[in-house]
Amino acid sequence: MIGGYPHRQEDSFLHLAVERLRHETSHHIVDSLFTMGGFPITRVPKHFAARCLAARPDIVVLQFGSSDLIVPVRRHHHSSSGTPIHQNVAARSPNSLDRIKWRLLSAIGTSFKLQPVTPPEIYLATVMQLVQTLLEHEVTPVVMSPSVFGARRSDRIARDCAGHLNGLLAAVPKAVYVDAYAALDRQPRRRMLLRDGSHLSLAGQQVVADALFPALKNILEK
Repeated sequence: MIGGYPHRQEDSFLHLAVERLRHETSHHIVDSLFTMGGFPITRVPKHFAARCLAARPDIVVLQFGSSDLIVPVRRHHHSSSGTPIHQNVAARSPNSLDRIKWRLLSAIGTSFKLQPVTPPEIYLATVMQLVQTLLEHEVTPVVMSPSVFGARRSDRIARDCAGHLNGLLAAVPKAVYVDAYAALDRQPRRRMLLRDGSHLSLAGQQVVADALFPALKNILEK
């Protein structure tokens, strides 16, 4: 999601926010991006030193959840799978049939008490582990909340995790929390999401960029 998939990287919320920073501040900003698209957060810690800390960043934006908190109804969608969870996403807006499918997937997940790819407690613990690692290296962590989902069961889990993250990070003064969920939730799902119900539309990417920008600007001004 942070890389803009399935759109161009130039359309991603991170790129949009950083480009706006370049125009509205006098700081020289050097940015880099590492994604593990479609893989759960539990795979990230072992790559964190080489792919992130080795660059000696001042600020790191963390965005996870879309591959973790989704409630799959197909058996091969599992955190131990060797393949990405999301594949072949069409960059198209949802139609009425897609929205019916979202409701059906939610009903199946609720009826069978299906669980998300990553248990919420593990998702939250891993985010906080990464935050602590960044703080130990004197890096400012900027943590994005989970995004919204089209299917209500996944969406409720994402909303709950967004609230829990807010509370956990409130106890970490040097960490910055960006509530992308709340910003997206104020808009219709049909505008914020693509037809798969988990990836952001171009409009959704812009909404998240608008939420991220003031957080980054505030850090730079300090």
